[in-house]
Amino acid sequence: MTFSRLESIDLRHLTTNQPFCAGVILLQQGQLIVRLNTDYLPSPKGNNQTSAYRIRGLGGDQRQGETIWECALRQAEEKLKVELQLLSPPSTYFHEIDTGEQYAVTSTDAIPPFLLECQSNLYPYTPLRPGLPTGPYTYYCLFFARTLQPVTHPGTTEGLLCISPDLWPALLQQPTLESILQQGATIIEQHELPRQRQLWVPTWESITLAASLLQKHPDLLY
Repeated sequence: MTFSRLESIDLRHLTTNQPFCAGVILLQQGQLIVRLNTDYLPSPKGNNQTSAYRIRGLGGDQRQGETIWECALRQAEEKLKVELQLLSPPSTYFHEIDTGEQYAVTSTDAIPPFLLECQSNLYPYTPLRPGLPTGPYTYYCLFFARTLQPVTHPGTTEGLLCISPDLWPALLQQPTLESILQQGATIIEQHELPRQRQLWVPTWESITLAASLLQKHPDLLY
């Protein structure tokens, strides 16, 4: 099932009582903040035991009864342990994961998303967890956000990587933490993390597309 090409979206209408995940895009001094979680490098047979840091965005799954805006704020605030405010973005982009098509749209919402992704559900009548909604699609949404004070602590995460979006292609090459820091990224950590550990980004992470789209808006990065 695919969408006809959209010109405008009504996010509340699309996502009410539907499956979704949501999070925020947080820029600090022109750098995108992402999470570092201990994991293993992926391998074709799934038996790789090489420790690595998996790159994650600031978001996650919905709770029963919450809106997609509430989900984005809750998920990010729980992880960072700071208060956030959602902002209107310079543009809104729609990505149909099934076809790979992506393009700019307008939004009728008071606080539009920066990125809305949509994917068909293989099991449309099975919820992610008991009590959550079901539907033909799952929506993945990222909003712009800001903090009242600079982020200086990793919150509940092992570490936060602050990286310029134009460095993202280097991140996709599974560099070591030391290498990406030498290229200009910075880190927020409670205790020093192993610098020789590699980094990897899951292909399905929405933050990868968001990092690419951010480069269309250089005024946000300085």
